[in-house]
Amino acid sequence: GGGADEPEPSPTSATSTPSPKTLGPSQLRVRTSRPLPELTPPLPSQQQLRQDGLAGFFSHGLVTGTSAWFVFGLIAMFIQTQFFVKETPKITREESRSLGLVIVWASVICMWLFWAFVYMHQMVPLIYPVHTAIEG
Repeated sequence: GGGADEPEPSPTSATSTPSPKTLGPSQLRVRTSRPLPELTPPLPSQQQLRQDGLAGFFSHGLVTGTSAWFVFGLIAMFIQTQFFVKETPKITREESRSLGLVIVWASVICMWLFWAFVYMHQMVPLIYPVHTAIEG
């Protein structure tokens, strides 16, 4: 039975569960009686993608974004030729203009490529998150 050295349990400690503040990270578990729904969306078929205009290099979003980057390049080219061409003792006005155009278009092409890679990666993701239930 209950000896003198054993403390008396309080009436609430036997029936209550510890609060999340008193649980350690290894003690927190998700308990579920039913399986989690499938969270990975099914991949559309190539024919469906072509019908929707979502496949390949000529998808609507990719063409629109490419057009926007081209317009950005034209605006940057105009600004460069109007405000940043100058003649110095070591470079002529024409060389300054040519160098500026090379820098503008090389920059625009690099930024467009980075945007296009990110955009295309989101069109057909390679990795989907995997969610599993923790039984315990």
